[in-house]
Amino acid sequence: MTVIRPLAKTDRSDWETLWKGYLAFYGTRLPANVSQTTWDRLHDEAVPMFGLVAENDAGQVVGLTHCIIHLNTWTEQPICYLEDLFVAPSARKLGIGRKLIEAVAEKARSEGWGRLYWMTKEDNETARALYDKVARFVGFVRYDYLLK
Repeated sequence: MTVIRPLAKTDRSDWETLWKGYLAFYGTRLPANVSQTTWDRLHDEAVPMFGLVAENDAGQVVGLTHCIIHLNTWTEQPICYLEDLFVAPSARKLGIGRKLIEAVAEKARSEGWGRLYWMTKEDNETARALYDKVARFVGFVRYDYLLK
């Protein structure tokens, strides 16, 4: 049985393995200091971010999600951006991605947040197959204005 729980400081090694897998999936690399900052923020109660992990029957961390809580101009309640979601290749097709999303949704409901949303690449067909089952595609297209 998969257990979804908050990311703990003792998860560092497992988190790092999954984080590197996630970055590789998206074809990107980050400097070590950026990953360290992300890890630190996920454990800083003053920062509106949190992480959840999925743990399998053997106690191995096999999935992660990172979320950012922020204000929004279209609602009075804070909203939740599910920024990162990754499941180890060996643990895919077991419903872990769905369980992570549902755990974030439950937290959003219990905290009274106004919305939960996320993005993925257009060609991420495997993830989109899940997302189309659990959420509604609203048709927005993202643009990034490069500042450097």
